[in-house]
Amino acid sequence: MKPLFTVLALFFLTSTTWAASTHGIEAHDPWVREAPPTAKVLAAYLQLHNHGDKTHTLVSVESPAFKHIELHRSEEKDGMATMVRVTKIMIPAHGKISFEPGSLHIMLIDPVAPLKAGNKVSLILYFAEGSSLAVSAEVRRGGAAGMNHHGMDHSMEMHKESHGDMKNHEHKH
Repeated sequence: MKPLFTVLALFFLTSTTWAASTHGIEAHDPWVREAPPTAKVLAAYLQLHNHGDKTHTLVSVESPAFKHIELHRSEEKDGMATMVRVTKIMIPAHGKISFEPGSLHIMLIDPVAPLKAGNKVSLILYFAEGSSLAVSAEVRRGGAAGMNHHGMDHSMEMHKESHGDMKNHEHKH
């Protein structure tokens, strides 16, 4: 029985699609943008598909590879790229949400160790309904079309909106 469990665990750890049949949420193509070894902030991207009949709300993400993680949305304001922290992201019934460069993303703060292309990062997504989803995100080199954290204004202007209450926050580099 133990060898079967090990084989199944390895299969799920190498898959790019993660399913949580208990609540109908699937994560597709989770990845983390590679950054210089001294970088204090990285970003993770994926698509969340809700195959269920109820809206699910992502409220937080954790990882043993980072000291702190936040949900963010990139915006352009007066020609300046900024990030806004969001406290929840709703995935509608039979809908999907994409986390991608220049849009929604998972902000990974203070890595425990440097990450290189090809490494895997374990992420646990927590939903307001009490469920969670474990995914393994591959570290990939970012292209020129992606978000560049070095050019971003990391002082974030927070305000109240449909995503819930937000508080002022500033990243320290």
